[in-house]
Amino acid sequence: MLNNYKMQKYEAICLILIVMVNKLILNVPYYVIDLVGTGGVINLIYIGVIGLIFVLCLNYLFQKFPNSDIIDISEFLGGKVFKVIMGVAFIAFFFLVSYITLTDFANMIKTIYFRNSPLIFILLFFMIGIVVANFVGFKAIIRTICLVVPFTLISILVALFAVYDEFSFDKFSPFFGYSFQTTFINGLLNTFALYIVTYYYFLMPLLKDSFNFKKITTISYLVSWLLLFLTVVSILTIFPITNDTEPLNSLYLLSRKITLGDFLQRLDALFILLWLISILCYLSIIIFMINRTIKKLTNISDERILTLSTTSIFFGLCLLPFNIAVSRFMENVIYRYLIIGFIFIWCFILMILANLKFKFKKGLSKNK
Repeated sequence: MLNNYKMQKYEAICLILIVMVNKLILNVPYYVIDLVGTGGVINLIYIGVIGLIFVLCLNYLFQKFPNSDIIDISEFLGGKVFKVIMGVAFIAFFFLVSYITLTDFANMIKTIYFRNSPLIFILLFFMIGIVVANFVGFKAIIRTICLVVPFTLISILVALFAVYDEFSFDKFSPFFGYSFQTTFINGLLNTFALYIVTYYYFLMPLLKDSFNFKKITTISYLVSWLLLFLTVVSILTIFPITNDTEPLNSLYLLSRKITLGDFLQRLDALFILLWLISILCYLSIIIFMINRTIKKLTNISDERILTLSTTSIFFGLCLLPFNIAVSRFMENVIYRYLIIGFIFIWCFILMILANLKFKFKKGLSKNK
């Protein structure tokens, strides 16, 4: 069956990179800078090291559970009831992430290109794409991602280096930001930008060879961090920190500066098209993850039969009255604390407890 497809190493890395690409598109780098100011460079190096240590620890913790994801490990640790609790929590989490992603991007597209068009038509475009992608199967989604990722990365890198002529070290002063506490203590909240680790918890059963798990997580993490770092540096170069108004989209405004002489301008339209496709791929993966989690909780034969139901719920959420202030609060506060508290702290503690239980049960069996 198509949805039993197992990913190769390159495909798995592309899956993680499409997640980071979408975080860059959706202004996460700006929120990093908003917290620590010009200390964003040193702050990213700081949290980058912490994140790498976290990923290496996660690799070690998953060694005892080959071919298992966080839902399987939850069942091992606390039984079926705890498995259901964690499954429902992740389903709600993925719905929230997908809601924030689509409403933010759809409203950006509407503001830039379709001011007089109803938002529902933009939403329907994504919903139809998500349904088709998930009915075709996981293999098709992954193959599409592998095709899209290289072009999307090139578009982002071109947008970043478009401001090379404005680069000046003076714009990074003071290098340590507002204060030591802001950059190194409060700045720990910027670990939310490393949201990609969420998918490491679900990656193992999707791999053709679980022995590649460590390489995949390490390589994808380093490349993702580098993309985030370059984006933050470029934004600091062009946008004044003293401006309290959030730009429509930092990466988009960077792409607007790209011109090839007088004959080829406004390349941002091409980049928006690539980013639109990458957003669609990302949302398709999130709905796949929701369907797969529900399948684990209900033991249905094929998660694709859930696609219409989960997409309809997603569509209903996106039709809720949109308020940009509430949306920004969800992105910059709720989303930030939820990732840190749920993904980085609670799920990591769960993995540690599961390893302790594994060692305890193994010790008991040896004594017998």
